[in-house]
Amino acid sequence: MKKKLVALLMAAITVSAALTGCGGAKDTAAEQETTEDAGDAQAEDAAQEAETETEDESTAADAESAEGEESDASADAQTGEAVVLKCVCDLTPHSEILNAASDLLAEQGIELDIVSTTWDATWNDMLVDGEIDFAYFMHVPAMESIEEEMGATLYSMGNVHVEPYACFSDKYASKDELPENAIIAIPNDSSNEYRALKVLEKEGFVKLNPDMTAIDASVNQIDEYVIPIEIVEMDQANIIPSAADFDAYFVNVNRALEADIDTTSYLMREGEDSEYANIITVTEANKDNEAIKTLVSVLQSDEVKKFIEENFNGAVIPAK
Repeated sequence: MKKKLVALLMAAITVSAALTGCGGAKDTAAEQETTEDAGDAQAEDAAQEAETETEDESTAADAESAEGEESDASADAQTGEAVVLKCVCDLTPHSEILNAASDLLAEQGIELDIVSTTWDATWNDMLVDGEIDFAYFMHVPAMESIEEEMGATLYSMGNVHVEPYACFSDKYASKDELPENAIIAIPNDSSNEYRALKVLEKEGFVKLNPDMTAIDASVNQIDEYVIPIEIVEMDQANIIPSAADFDAYFVNVNRALEADIDTTSYLMREGEDSEYANIITVTEANKDNEAIKTLVSVLQSDEVKKFIEENFNGAVIPAK
């Protein structure tokens, strides 16, 4: 009996151990499976997070790059170099008018490099050879004369101002005081000689060949001396230094201004409707230059016209 009871007890213990062992195995397997599933989920979440961070970084980098390019473009716009136009012009009033327009030109991104304000024959060569971008010292008849002399093609980009051609005297206050056979100096370049002879004709001193032009003008084109005078043709640059040798002399008003001559004390001069407006002159290479077109527009503006009217006492007037 005791042996049977012991045997039954031993069997029960064995079954219990077996059941416990099976349950523990199942629990361990379940725990392992849960751990693996959690690990997989965490890995997937980490991967998605990494991908999101990469996309965010890429987007930020693209935005920064675009911003940088925009900033660079803005910087280029702000620090862009101005267009520099090289020119020659007479000192007065031409360079003064250009300088008065400098702020307006700067607003348009244009700077001027005035190479020379003392005229000599090389100015024409500098223009034709392309050493300068424009010239500001001639009118259309002078331009046409230079074209013929040099075999060049020049263009007027527009009128700026008029300097009525005038006759002055260091000895007499009016043309009526001029003595008989008065010695009068006139420039020997054809266009300015033409202007001087036309004034003398208008004032009743001479009668000219009606076929005379600005190209062939000379004393040889005088048909009659109505009032006896002696005309001396000479280089305009030498007229004012030699003024004491003459009873009267013709010069461009700008040269009179440079020499501090009272330009309101003229003996005779062209009317204010003179067609000899000073122009901006260029060659073929610059006739379509947008910067020069802008320059002319500025020089013809109301601001520049006002400067001319207020600073030259009528000796220089805005071109029509």
